[in-house]
Amino acid sequence: MLYHADMDAKILGKRIAEARKAGGGKPVTQAQLANFLGVTPQAVSGWERGEATPETEKISSIANFLQVPTGWLLDGEASGFGAPKKEDRLGLSYVRLMDSVPAGKLAAPMSQAALEQLPLMIFADLGRGDYIALTVEGDSMDRISPDGSIILVNKADTTLVSGKPYVFSHRGKATFKLWRPDPARLQPYSTNPVHEPVYVKGNPENMVVGRVVRTLLDL
Repeated sequence: MLYHADMDAKILGKRIAEARKAGGGKPVTQAQLANFLGVTPQAVSGWERGEATPETEKISSIANFLQVPTGWLLDGEASGFGAPKKEDRLGLSYVRLMDSVPAGKLAAPMSQAALEQLPLMIFADLGRGDYIALTVEGDSMDRISPDGSIILVNKADTTLVSGKPYVFSHRGKATFKLWRPDPARLQPYSTNPVHEPVYVKGNPENMVVGRVVRTLLDL
């Protein structure tokens, strides 16, 4: 569901404020929400006062971070006008399927299509984060994510942990690999022995798009 330009900005702002103060059981400050979205606290304050409205693509991110249904922010469909109570929260995350990511050599990254043109996927129990979904191309990670599977990437989690899977981007190209720190490398996890690690120079955290938290495959 997309934001409609005629929606009352004050109603939307009130819902953002109510959801932020509930915060999935733990209140979230305007500064915390602003930092997550990459905007200023003044912008969040303006939204909540109804002086402006967030961009379309930010509304689903706000809903995911505050753990309320996007539909409730937009039209109150989940629980009437008041913010959903903790026991009533759906625990659903609305994630955009952003085309594909190579599980092989560094290659061109995701689709550049407008966000509103990309399909939405709905997932339960992802927790707080900023998620995108990607289709895996190639077999260099086929032990956990075969070619054609879908991975969920939390762009809010960029802390590198040894042995965990991430999507990396370097000089406009992307890949899906495990992180190994000694020596620093992007490590394949494959049944195909042809794949080799990509060794990293410089600060590897500058390459992280996000941590892969879930993989799905239709049988």
